[in-house]
Amino acid sequence: MADGAVYKTLMSVDTRESGSYLDGAKRRMRARIYDLAHASFAAAGVARSMLHLEDRGDGFIAAVDARIPPVRLLGTWLAEMHQRQRVGNEDLARRLGLRVGLHVGPVEHDEEGLSGHAMDLVCRLADSPVTRTVLDRSGRDLVLVVSASLHHEVVRHGGRFVEPSAYRSARVALKEGPVTAWFHVPGEARPRVPGDEGFDTLPVDASSGENGGGASTGAEAEGRPGPGKDAGHAAPDPAGRPAADGDPRVPGTEAWPVDTGSGAHWDIKVEGGTSVVQDRATFRGPVRFGSGGGADHEDWPTRGDRGLGGRGAGDDSAPNDSRSTGQDNGSTENPR
Repeated sequence: MADGAVYKTLMSVDTRESGSYLDGAKRRMRARIYDLAHASFAAAGVARSMLHLEDRGDGFIAAVDARIPPVRLLGTWLAEMHQRQRVGNEDLARRLGLRVGLHVGPVEHDEEGLSGHAMDLVCRLADSPVTRTVLDRSGRDLVLVVSASLHHEVVRHGGRFVEPSAYRSARVALKEGPVTAWFHVPGEARPRVPGDEGFDTLPVDASSGENGGGASTGAEAEGRPGPGKDAGHAAPDPAGRPAADGDPRVPGTEAWPVDTGSGAHWDIKVEGGTSVVQDRATFRGPVRFGSGGGADHEDWPTRGDRGLGGRGAGDDSAPNDSRSTGQDNGSTENPR
């Protein structure tokens, strides 16, 4: 250890997909990060005089005074960050995603800031491809990665808001060579890491255009839906994507109750073919609205398929006023 270097808890905070934010959105994103971090430091009893913090554009690095035990940052500080971030993200069309690295080691201060191998390590852990992927695969908005030494000396012993079983280890390739790091995703009992079955498959609600990927418009950064997006709803799922319950829809016949939230509802009969999107679930048609026969029940589209329950195009038994004649799909809905 060089003269003047002292052991401190070192921190690196990076933003998910920060390069895709437009300038105005990036300013607001940075303000949110600092609001979250300083409020969480205060809740953890870390005064600003005990904190050396340097801006990195899409986040910051920090050295916390050795008088603050690392377990307080792993526990109270992280818990406060998670809860404050979760509440704040409820109002954003594009949720703020963060990668946090923690390590304890020697660090030097000079007029230009912090330096030392320990500082390099914590920055590279937070910025590593494995850390990015663990966050993406979690479908959540915050991941913590800690060094093997910090895990051995602090995490595995537990503490207030520190649950050792909620950490998973994985090998991480750095410039200096591979190292072992430990990952924790607040809100997850055990995060998925490389080597787990299905790790290479994104979950349904994982980061996408709204949750970290793609360009951010000013409207999205303000929590308002961008062009082509409905407030409070995800974009329609592409064809072939799993339904909302995570199971792929296959051709066949299934009954789906649909609640509009107003007390009215429809019975939707799915019979293979054309698909309809209803609030993040994909229904494959032809789709029948209404549960009974007779003049007040219609099929859409008919395709002349009597064998699947639809009236044929030439079925004279159907009343003339119950036919769908190229009208908007909404005209075939029969609330009851």
